Amino acid sequence: MPPEPFLDAQPSLRPPASVPVDAMQTPDEWDVKFEGFSQAAFGILDRLRDIPHIDQYKKEKPGVTDDLKDPFRRYRDDLVVHWVLPNRIDFETERHVFSRLLKNDFGAGGCHDNLWMAFFRPETKRLKDVQISHRVSPDGFDVGIYVGSHVKNLLDRAVSRIADAPETYLDLVNPLIDRGGWRFALHGGSGERAWKTVRKEPMDGLPDDLARCKGLWVRRRIGRDRVLDVGPDLVRIGLETVMDVWPIYRFYLT
Repeated sequence: MPPEPFLDAQPSLRPPASVPVDAMQTPDEWDVKFEGFSQAAFGILDRLRDIPHIDQYKKEKPGVTDDLKDPFRRYRDDLVVHWVLPNRIDFETERHVFSRLLKNDFGAGGCHDNLWMAFFRPETKRLKDVQISHRVSPDGFDVGIYVGSHVKNLLDRAVSRIADAPETYLDLVNPLIDRGGWRFALHGGSGERAWKTVRKEPMDGLPDDLARCKGLWVRRRIGRDRVLDVGPDLVRIGLETVMDVWPIYRFYLT
């Protein structure tokens, strides 16, 4: 008697950096659950920017759940359904992918004015991996790629890769900046010695600060009014932006 077919076999998951952007499946049709971020969500973040303290957070807490966190979870779910699962990408998409509004400031009661999320490789953590992040703030919605000193070995690798192939890196970054709404940024130092270098125009060469930076961004901002206008289409725009930075992600990690 022949063996029964192994019906439960599933295609294996693929390490994220092994998947080139031109091998990605993207939807022909979008059936999203995310309805958009509302004016109420931005109002909460405005007030937390004005009063960044736990007392204000407690006043806002019902709206934080209904108007901010729940819509953001639906946005996350749509990315999983329309991108991560069809492409069998080995990302953690559920546990600890979201930041917290309350600061970890040893009881001082500080509060952030933004909420962000990033998928990460299962062997790492959100703050311990190269992050393709999605962030809502009073200014709008940012999507981009970041690597920083929370994971120094990956930051050192990225800086080394850039130093070894600066023209290749600029060929990845400059076309994005040239579209408008994108920026390249480095930061370093701390306290009164903190510094930041920002480029909003295509670069002829890399900043001298690269070798001493503690983090680097390539990020797109979708302004607040635009976020309100596009509503659920923010999922498609977010995924398009992920595809834009995906070659940079692979550059850092391969």
